[in-house]
This record gives sequence, C-alpha cells and structure tokens, in this order.
Amino acid sequence: MRETTIGLLMFPIERSGIHPTANLIGILSSLTRGPIPLVTGNAGRVFETDTRVRFSGVDHAAGGNAVLRVLHNIATQARITRRIRELDGTGTWLFFFGGEVLVLPMLAAKLSGKKVILALPAHTPIMMAPAGDRLLVPAGILTGITCRLCDRIVLYSPALIDHWGLERYRDKIAIAREHLLDFEAFRVEVPLRERPATVGYIGRLADEKGVWNFVRALPRIAAGNADLRFLIGGDGPLLPAIREFVRESGLSGRVTFTGWIRHEDLPCHLNSLRLLVLPSYTEGLPNIMLEAMACGTPILATPVGAVPDFVRDGVTGFILAPNTPEGVATSVLDILGRPELASVAEAARECVEQEITYERAVERFAAVIEELGG
Repeated sequence: MRETTIGLLMFPIERSGIHPTANLIGILSSLTRGPIPLVTGNAGRVFETDTRVRFSGVDHAAGGNAVLRVLHNIATQARITRRIRELDGTGTWLFFFGGEVLVLPMLAAKLSGKKVILALPAHTPIMMAPAGDRLLVPAGILTGITCRLCDRIVLYSPALIDHWGLERYRDKIAIAREHLLDFEAFRVEVPLRERPATVGYIGRLADEKGVWNFVRALPRIAAGNADLRFLIGGDGPLLPAIREFVRESGLSGRVTFTGWIRHEDLPCHLNSLRLLVLPSYTEGLPNIMLEAMACGTPILATPVGAVPDFVRDGVTGFILAPNTPEGVATSVLDILGRPELASVAEAARECVEQEITYERAVERFAAVIEELGG
C-alpha cells in the first residue's frame, strides 16, 4: 500500500474541520509513501507546518450576496484546479470537506487520469436546505455532477444513502470513517451523579443543526425544573439571535455561552453535563456525539445520518422525536428523571471504545483505495 500516492483536497475549511482532517491525515499517512499532498486553506492553514503533508494553500472569501458567492466560488475552484495540475505525481485524490461541489478540480483530476474518491462528512445541499439558501439548487446540481464523476463515494453509514438521496450511486459507495478518539483525554472525569444539573448543546449555531429547537425549548425545560442550568457551546450565524432570545426569555442567569470551544477543552465541558442535546436536521457522524459518549455524557439526538448506528434508544442514548421545541422539552425532562441514566452512559462509552479504533479506520480506507488500484 505504501507505493500508493494519495492526495487530500478540500474546500477551504472552518475550524470545525481541523480535527477530522487531522484524523484523516493520520490514517492516510499509513497508506501512502512520503508526505501527503494537501490542498485547502482558511483554518486549514494550521497544517502548513505539519510534516505529514505537503501543503498547498488556497483561501476563500464567501462574498456578501448570491452573485458574489458564486463568483468567489468559481475563483476558488480555479485556484484549487491549478494546484491539482501542479501536483501531477499524485495517483489518487481524496476529496473531503466541501468536495461534492468542487466540479472544476474533479474534472481536472479525472482528465489527467487520476482516481477520485469523494468522502462525504456532510452533504452541502441538505445542509443548506433548512435556511432556504438561494444557492441550494446550484449546489444540488454540482453535487450530482461530482457524484457521477468520482470513482468511489465514501460514507459513514449505509443509512446515509437514503438520507442524502444517493440511491443511484449505490454501486460506487463504500463505508469508512476517519473518526478517532483519544480515550485518555475523552474519558469520565466526573461521575454522572456528581455533575451539576446542566443540559447542553455544543456545535455549530446554524439552522441545519436544529439548535433553535433546543433554544426555544429552554423556557419550558426551565419551568419544569428550577434547578437546571444550560450550556450553549460553539459559534455560528445564529449566535446573536439566540443570545437575544435567551435575554428576552429571562434566562440569562441560567444559560452559559462558551463561544468556540477548543478541542482540548471539550472533555472538561462534556464532563460538566448531565445531558447533551443534538437536534440536527442532518448529520454525517457528529464527532461531538462520540466524544460525549466517551466522556460518559448521555446523548439526546435526532435519528439522522449515522447517529442510529451508535445511539440505540434507551440503551446507549436517547432518540429525539419529534424534533420540535415541545419535543425537546418533554424528552429532556423525562430523561433526566430516569434511574437508568448512568447505565446508559456507561453502555455508550463501551460502544465507542469498541467501534472507534485506529485499526478499523485504516482497514476500511485501505480497502477503498486498494479496490481502485491506488
């Protein structure tokens, strides 16, 4: 396998993409020779000094309206395409974050005889849908083109085939995950019964994450339990409106906003929660869910993407239905009163310890690459 040359290419990433990218670099490093060609930018420039990669930077500015967003996107794709041509010795390109809209780079790779793997940690058009994004239709068209062009599509779970509408590409789909956990860092530091009565959400504050359903449930939950406190971790476009809602609801004294949480600080926050709520409308396989499970923090999550592969209702976590403010409030108050909460948290930790291993991740990606002839 080390005779293979694998390149990793992404749309310029946000901070949330750094840890998954680092995991994937670690996996691919064991499957190729020499440094991995890496094309990305923005927050991805953290990898400029990483000796495991040969970094090629491309940054991106989104633009303030639909026309500028399209123009900036085309310009960014053109710069990424030039990087592919400069890195001609790469035999296989793996497109990761945002890869499903990178039509120009994928065309360049295919025309130069390269193998292309499209690994989808998320699905851009479906992420855009809850906010009613004006560029939803163009994003869907681009995704259809790249799914047809690529040689393999890598998903986290077979459940994502239907969830993301990829049935027509079933014959080229493989299952692999770049998720890795440091179980020395992500572990139970504070037993569940000794934690403060705090319910939290940690993630991107955006429409597709369903965070408004959690936020709008807070007054009902607070009224049902006077001792409860709440934590909202992360940042995103909805943060100002969420802060205003909390203030107007008279809950400022009971809600803590942490802002962006560094990855190394996540275990401390997760060990401060009795329950983590993830009311997403769409997911691949959320890292924060696995990290919470490793820390013995019970999860209440919607059954989207690969979530049901790990969260078995009442066994390793809890499934949220319906995904409404009323549904969130009812579920949270019910779960916090359950006597089996600690045993569910323990079963969740055992689940991720068995499923999320470096050896399994390498084995699955190796199978995908070997099948293509690398």
